[in-house]
Amino acid sequence: MRQLWNEARLRKLLHPLTVAFLLAWFLFFTWRGIHLYFDQDDMLNLYLAWSKPPGEAWRALLFYWSDFYRPLGGLFYTSIFAVAGFDPLPFRVICLALGVFNIGLCFRLTRLVSGSERVAALACLLFAFHPRLLEIWYRTATIYDLLCFTLVWLAVCLYVEGRSAAAAVGVVVLYVGALDTKEAAVCLPVILCAWELLFRRKAWKLIATLTVLTLPYIYGKTHGHGLLTGNPFYEAKYTWAQFEGSWTVYLQYIFLREHLYPWAAPCLLAGMLVIAMALRCRVMTFAWVTVFFGTLPVSFIPYRGGYVLYIAWLGWVLYAAAALVRLQDIALRRHPQYRLGLACLVFGLTGWRMGKASLHEKRTDPLHWLYDPPAQIQQMATEMRALQPGFPRGAKMLFVDDPFGADEWTPYFVMKLAWHDREMVVDRVKMMPGPPGDWKGYGYVFTFRDGHYRRLYPPDIPPER
Repeated sequence: MRQLWNEARLRKLLHPLTVAFLLAWFLFFTWRGIHLYFDQDDMLNLYLAWSKPPGEAWRALLFYWSDFYRPLGGLFYTSIFAVAGFDPLPFRVICLALGVFNIGLCFRLTRLVSGSERVAALACLLFAFHPRLLEIWYRTATIYDLLCFTLVWLAVCLYVEGRSAAAAVGVVVLYVGALDTKEAAVCLPVILCAWELLFRRKAWKLIATLTVLTLPYIYGKTHGHGLLTGNPFYEAKYTWAQFEGSWTVYLQYIFLREHLYPWAAPCLLAGMLVIAMALRCRVMTFAWVTVFFGTLPVSFIPYRGGYVLYIAWLGWVLYAAAALVRLQDIALRRHPQYRLGLACLVFGLTGWRMGKASLHEKRTDPLHWLYDPPAQIQQMATEMRALQPGFPRGAKMLFVDDPFGADEWTPYFVMKLAWHDREMVVDRVKMMPGPPGDWKGYGYVFTFRDGHYRRLYPPDIPPER
C-alpha cells in the first residue's frame, strides 16, 4: 500500500513536469519561427483571399466542394490581416499557439486510443518537433496543415469519446471544416473506419455520412477550375513508380536519411503492418492505418516538403511509442513495480536522441531556402515604406529592376497588400517584353541597385523610345 501511495505521488509530480518539459522542448526548437516574415507563398495566399469579396469565402465554407481555394485558411489570413494589417507577428503567434494546442491534442488522442499515459507522453515527445517537418512551425503558409490536423484529430477524439447526436453533428462540422482547409482531410472516414473495425465493430451510419460528404468534394476538386486543378505541381500520376518514389522521399524525411533504396518503402510499410498484427496490437495497427492513409493523398503527386506529413505524423509517433512501451512491458514482465522508473528512463533517452539528431540537422543545414525568401520580402516592404510612406489611391508605379524572378508576382502582391490598395497598378520591366515607351505614365518609378531599393527621378529615368 505504501509503495502504491508513493507511486501515485510520483505520478502526480510527473504530470506538470512532463507538461513543462514538452512546452520547453517545443519552444527551444521553434522559437525562432516567431520572428520570420512573410514568404512568397504567404503573399500569394493572402492576396488570393484578400482580393475576393468576403462573402465568397463564407459561402465556400458551406459549398465545400467548390473550386474556391481552401476557404477556411483564406479566412485565417484575411481575418488577421483585417485586424493587424501587414504585420507577420500576429500570424506567427497564432500559428505557434496552434502548434502547442496540437501537442495537447496529440496527448488526448494517443491516451484515448492506447489507454496508457506512458504511450501518450512518449508520443507527444516525438510529435512536438521533427527537423524535417520544420516548415510547420516556421512558415505561416503551412497554416492549412496546422488547421487540418487540428480539425481532423478533434473530430476523431469527439467520435471516440461520444456517440450522442450532438457528437455526431460535431464530427460532421469538424470534417467539413477540415475539407475547407486542406485536401488531406479526406483520410478521416478511413481512420474512423479503422477505429470501428479494431475497437468497436458497432455503428457505421456516421462513417457512411462522412463518406457521402467526401464524394462531391473529390469530384469538385478534381474537375473544377480552382488553383490546384491543372497545376503541374499537383498533377496526380497513379502509377507504382510515383507511389514508390514519393514514399521513398517521405521516409527519408521521417528517418533523417539522405538516401533510401526505392524498395525500402514498401518493405518497411509491410513490415510495420506485419509486426503490429503479429503482436496483436490494435493500437499499432490503428497507427499504421493513420500513417498509410494519412500520407496516401500526397503519394501520387510530385513530392512536397515534410510538412505534408503532419497529419500522418501522429500515426508515426503513436506506432513508435506503443512499440517502445510494449518492449518495456516485456522486459519488466516479472518486475512491474519498476515500470514507472523505466518509462522515465526511456522518455529521457528518447528526448536525448531526438534532440541530438535535431541539433545536428540544424548545424548541417543553414536553411537558406527557409530564411532568405522572408528576408527578401521584408527588405522590400521596409525599404519601400522608407522611400514612400504613402501612395495616393490607385497609384501607378514601375519597377525597372528588382531581385525577384521574372515569373514572380511577389512584388505585385507586396505593394498592394502593404498599402492595402486593390486599385494600385504595379508593373515590372522584368515581366514586360521590353521597356515601356512612355515612362511618364507612371507616377512612381523604382529600381534595385547595390542591394537596395531606390526611387528614380528625371534624368535618372531612361528616356522614351
